[in-house]
Amino acid sequence: MAVCTSCGLRNEEGAVFCARCNHFLEWEDTPPQPPAPEPEPEDESVPEPESDPEPEPEGESVPEPEPEPDPEPEPEDEAGPPEEELEPEEDPVSEVPLPEPEPEREVEPVREVSEPDVEPVREVSEPDVEPVQEHSEPRPEPESTESQTAGSGSLPPVTRVLETIDQGARLAREQGRPDLVEHLEQARGRLRHGTATVAVVGEFKQGKSTLVNALLQTAVCPVDADIVTAVPTVVGHGEKVSVTAYLEPVGDGPVRPVQASLNDIRELVATSSGDGGQRYVEVHLPHRMLRAGLRLIDTPGVGGLDSAYGQLALGALQTADGALFVTDASQELTAPELDFLRSATSRCPNTAVVISKTDLYPEWRRMVELNQSHLRAAGIEVPVLPVSSFLRLRATTDPSLNEEAGFAPLVTFLASVVSTQAGRAAEQAAAEVDFVAEHLAAATQAERAVLAEPVRSADVIEDLDRTRQRAAGLAAASAGWKVALADGVQDLIADVDHDLQQRLRSVLREVEGIIDAGDPAETWSDIEVWLRRQVATAVLQNRELLQSRATDLATDLAVDFELTGGAFALRLRGLSDVSETAAMPDAAAIALRPGRLQSIMMVTRTTTFGPMLIMGVAGLFGLAMPLVGVAAAAVGAGLGRRALREETERVRSGRRLQAKAAARKYVEEVSFVLGKESRDSLRETQRQLRDDFQARAEVLEASVAAAHRAAQQASALTPEARAARSRELDAHTDRLAQLTSRPRGTG
Repeated sequence: MAVCTSCGLRNEEGAVFCARCNHFLEWEDTPPQPPAPEPEPEDESVPEPESDPEPEPEGESVPEPEPEPDPEPEPEDEAGPPEEELEPEEDPVSEVPLPEPEPEREVEPVREVSEPDVEPVREVSEPDVEPVQEHSEPRPEPESTESQTAGSGSLPPVTRVLETIDQGARLAREQGRPDLVEHLEQARGRLRHGTATVAVVGEFKQGKSTLVNALLQTAVCPVDADIVTAVPTVVGHGEKVSVTAYLEPVGDGPVRPVQASLNDIRELVATSSGDGGQRYVEVHLPHRMLRAGLRLIDTPGVGGLDSAYGQLALGALQTADGALFVTDASQELTAPELDFLRSATSRCPNTAVVISKTDLYPEWRRMVELNQSHLRAAGIEVPVLPVSSFLRLRATTDPSLNEEAGFAPLVTFLASVVSTQAGRAAEQAAAEVDFVAEHLAAATQAERAVLAEPVRSADVIEDLDRTRQRAAGLAAASAGWKVALADGVQDLIADVDHDLQQRLRSVLREVEGIIDAGDPAETWSDIEVWLRRQVATAVLQNRELLQSRATDLATDLAVDFELTGGAFALRLRGLSDVSETAAMPDAAAIALRPGRLQSIMMVTRTTTFGPMLIMGVAGLFGLAMPLVGVAAAAVGAGLGRRALREETERVRSGRRLQAKAAARKYVEEVSFVLGKESRDSLRETQRQLRDDFQARAEVLEASVAAAHRAAQQASALTPEARAARSRELDAHTDRLAQLTSRPRGTG
């Protein structure tokens, strides 16, 4: 049985939502716990949870998997693992506030266009709906297993890494290395406060905003028939409800944050970005799922996936940990949707297809089967999750609707994304521990070398002295790596700018060919959509080049100057949506015929001049006027047709020139804005790399200096003191070995 930590009800085995209070049983609620540097021996298995009082279980052996079904210590065991990971687990203190996290439970305004009179939609568990539920099966104990199910694969590694961080910090303090202690504390902070970002993407009016509301059971994203999400809405955890709108920068200034109220969210989200408009809106809620580290981004669907917005959504997926592609059950996946999914899964493997509005369409099961076959044919392997956001929202008052809503597999998928991200964070923190252990071992190794061969102590000290001078050179203001970094960034700025210009020029040549092939008066609307999309694609590819080249630069510099060690991730600025918001003339302006009156007068003059000349000559020679009149009319008609044809072509050419000028102006605007953004991003990257390498160089200098001092002190010891010191170093080496041999997260 699964016991709900919110209301205490014992639910049936395998339940995901509490039948009484609708609480997520597999996603428990425990606030982040304070660091607990307990002075425990080197036992890796002890999941020393929080800094709780008494029991320090000395299970120095191997703690293999996390579920240790010990009756009493289990609740405290729980409190340890969850702290870090995807599920803020049960904590006695956090039981009371559980109902509060969702104060805005009035779900009525959030309803989709669905009708309440939905027929019971019995959801047959789809075969591919549960691709990630393998770790939520075993439930030996009602309480403890409940909090371990969703994250059994990732919590133990996180807990073990936190323990190694604590132990490494103790060793660093013992050796008088506050710089390494600070290094580990930063790693602990990143591990504890890491988030898993999940982007909700799809065409407009597919139910993305309602899906977010239904997941959180809070009216955080406005939904209505006349509301279209125009800017991204980022929903994360906060101790209290807050809304911040980030406005477009003025000139070269930064993005401007402006505090707002949840009551203003409708206007904020529906206001497109542009001059003075929002770039994105951030909402913080005290919700249990968000406290676990989940961060949801409701992306705009304006313009469809085959537009510039679709390319911007793909760009956002590069930094996302997971993606929910939302399509409703009214029709099969379209070709643009499949193309988008193919690109999305290559950028973000943790992607799921959510089929929404199953309460509105009785044939949704058939639609699920068709979509699964389309995905298989396209070679796209993603879970397909049919849901009804309307029924999930109604489940706040009637929890029995949860099964039909189909949200259990979706919650499990999100838990897997959070746990995967936590595993990656654990791996990065473990790399930091190894980095610290390596530097802590430097002094020990130098001292042991002197103690092992006292006759060679002078040679060892001389080698260390040379190494210390080299390390001091790396930390100096004139270090060679700083010059190489500055040169590398300048070269990268030039290469990225050249790549952007080359891509945009290629797009411009293509659009000019398209303009020449038709009449802009008839095709400009389609040309504008195509141009915006091609420019957005070029910008996205240029951004990918920037990111990969910047990462290569950082890696090469670290290797060339022997400044490797620890985890490192570049933090590049996000792309603006200038490719979608930059101004372009509308079809009516392009279709306007320049000099229309002048054209009419010229055609009229040409048409009448010929007949009048013929009539004058005929009168002069006394020719038969009826025959002359017919001939004059025929000549006038011929001249008129030719003049009209020439004038029409002249006007069309004018429109083509006007359309090309508009396209050129648009591309130049995008190039100007994004060129500035790329340069700013790379200069920010240069500062980041400079600070990171400087910190590594200073750590290296301090480590070599400590090793040099230790070797000098060891060389002055008496034979008896050497033996005693050797025994101390053996014990210290064992502790360091335990620090680096701990199991790591598997990510």
